[in-house]
Amino acid sequence: RYEDAERDHHDHLIDMNSGEVIEFVDSEIEELQERIAARLGYTLKGHKLELYGVPIKPKVQ
Repeated sequence: RYEDAERDHHDHLIDMNSGEVIEFVDSEIEELQERIAARLGYTLKGHKLELYGVPIKPKVQ
């Protein structure tokens, strides 16, 4: 999946039923990734996060 590098960073949640891609930003996830990289002795320069799921409640058509 191609993403424009000039856009603000975001992650993806992909609806496995419909294929819808939901873009989101979560500061807790961003901070956790930085801490994990540092604990492993790295400076994080980038990442790609895709979450896959199905809706808890059916979507109303």
